[in-house]
Amino acid sequence: MPAKRQTLPYGTWPSPITPAMAAQGSRIGLVQAAGDALYWSEWRPEEQGRQAIVRVGRDGRREDVLPKPYSARSRVHEYGGGEFLVAGATVYFVNAKDQQLHALVPGRRPRRITDAPDTRFADFVHDAGRDRLIAVAEVHPPHAAAAAAHAPPRNVLVAIGLGRKPGEITELAAGRDFYAGARLSPDARQLAYIAWDLPDMPWDSATLYVANVLDDGSLGEPHSIAGGGGSAVLQPEWGPDGHLYFAWDESGSGALYRWDSERVALVRRVRGAELWPSQWTFGSHAFALNANGRYAAAFTERGMPLLEVGRLAGGEATQYRALQKKAARIDQLVPSGNGFAALVTSPGAVPAVMRIERGALKPIAEPPPAKVEPRYISAGTVHEFRSATGKSWGIYYAPTSPTHRGPQGALPPAIVLVHGGPTSMTDAGLKMRIQFYTSRGFAVFDVNYAGSTGYGRSYRQRLDGQWGVADVADCAAAARFLARHRLADKDRIAIAGGSAGGYTTLMALATTKAFAAGSSHYGVSDLGLLMQHTHKFESGYLHRLLGTAPDAWREVCAERSPLNLIDGISAPVILFQGLDDKVVPPEQSRLIVEKLRDRGIDVEYHEFEGEAHGFRRAETIVAVLEAELAFLQRVLELG
Repeated sequence: MPAKRQTLPYGTWPSPITPAMAAQGSRIGLVQAAGDALYWSEWRPEEQGRQAIVRVGRDGRREDVLPKPYSARSRVHEYGGGEFLVAGATVYFVNAKDQQLHALVPGRRPRRITDAPDTRFADFVHDAGRDRLIAVAEVHPPHAAAAAAHAPPRNVLVAIGLGRKPGEITELAAGRDFYAGARLSPDARQLAYIAWDLPDMPWDSATLYVANVLDDGSLGEPHSIAGGGGSAVLQPEWGPDGHLYFAWDESGSGALYRWDSERVALVRRVRGAELWPSQWTFGSHAFALNANGRYAAAFTERGMPLLEVGRLAGGEATQYRALQKKAARIDQLVPSGNGFAALVTSPGAVPAVMRIERGALKPIAEPPPAKVEPRYISAGTVHEFRSATGKSWGIYYAPTSPTHRGPQGALPPAIVLVHGGPTSMTDAGLKMRIQFYTSRGFAVFDVNYAGSTGYGRSYRQRLDGQWGVADVADCAAAARFLARHRLADKDRIAIAGGSAGGYTTLMALATTKAFAAGSSHYGVSDLGLLMQHTHKFESGYLHRLLGTAPDAWREVCAERSPLNLIDGISAPVILFQGLDDKVVPPEQSRLIVEKLRDRGIDVEYHEFEGEAHGFRRAETIVAVLEAELAFLQRVLELG
């Protein structure tokens, strides 16, 4: 018989999931297929946040190909992505420290190719016949000039010489605010790419272009193929049939389209689902094309993945709905052999690159041994709830322990989690921060509030002009949902989030009484300050979210800044901030902490040297979890 569970107050249970365990493990970024091998970048907190590059061959043998201390990470748009490319036996990568392009050949030390200290690179394609790479470049003015004129960087498409003129940089396309997804046709005579301008983000309005590549390597006049005018295209890919495939949301939900040099045709749309990851970073792969004429597409249906595999030439497509029991998210689809591989996030294991064969998931390499007994893992369940904005969704995780339970009749404390972005989404995959809390007797409700992706364009646009209002309303409704269904103690519900989620956290504390405490990780407190100092990529994003214009924003920013609503905050607050954060600088946290202390509010504040926007070092993640847990246990009066 199983041992009788010991009764202890919720939120105080001992747990084998330590802060150090929650900080360990890797996070996978870009995935790429090269011959019979698969490569991916892997962020490692235990290595000071270094981003390694891993290779797994057909035999399943795993090896690190990027030696220490090199770290493959781009900072174009600040968020990066598209940090490496495999071409033959060479791995080209952006080194995090200098943001320059390097070449790595097995058995040799990396060799630096570019010498352009004011330029960052990302999103590469190999132009073998012309012995060059084509890439996105972000050219920053010299520091002194930028500071004096507040000059933003220039974003362009460039060619980077490899052979006879190594490191020579030639501009191919300029004049638009942003570029992404440059891809060469199979005969290398045409280049497809995406471009968009402020104030749009790439999911708002982005246009797909195709230009001829001239004899001297320059580009001819680009021709608009799809997108723009309030719709957006992402991920152009040339198929084995020579046609150009891409995702486009012209119908309100992302679907797969094809251009055959004469017309654009719909390849596949799934009613109620969308083929549309938010393009915060370069290199997103929502679909993959195999040389055998088949495609795989990862749609999102009500926040859950729906994998479809079919033939590019038409005919019956197969949807693997059963995968939803094993996969909470499917990203980074790439061709692999006669099938496909993808980054799979599952409810009971850390995200891993897996092969997908006839609807079955097969690990690429031997998975690491489980560090936590399955009995301690809380499986998330999707719940629908009503809010002032309409129908909303969240993922609920119940307190779970094989050794402890709460007192009879008592309800658990809860944390309403607010994802960043805000144009992003959460899923029901294994997240050790959540398990850290649920195994100690907390309930967690991870909310896909208005503005989240995965539910169509109209749901994303619910947040337009309503940031700080609609998201707060949904989170407050989530708290009421927990209380009404007796899933949490109504007097012990906290709210926590990072970045945009940190802003929503502070606004919820300032404008509602739904929460007993809050935890803000590098959150925004002063929108006016953010508007003046935000980086180029997001400089128009704020106007869309707030419903403002470049010449009229101060009043709305003042009205929706937690810093100016400080009198509404009475609940205890803890804040965490990286000192190297360029997206939400430390001043944002310091200002509100000072005001909260002046008002006598129970506030804790923690700063971390060497951390930017999003904590990457294991020691930082450990310190944050330890401080956050102790704070919540104290202010919620647990135990």
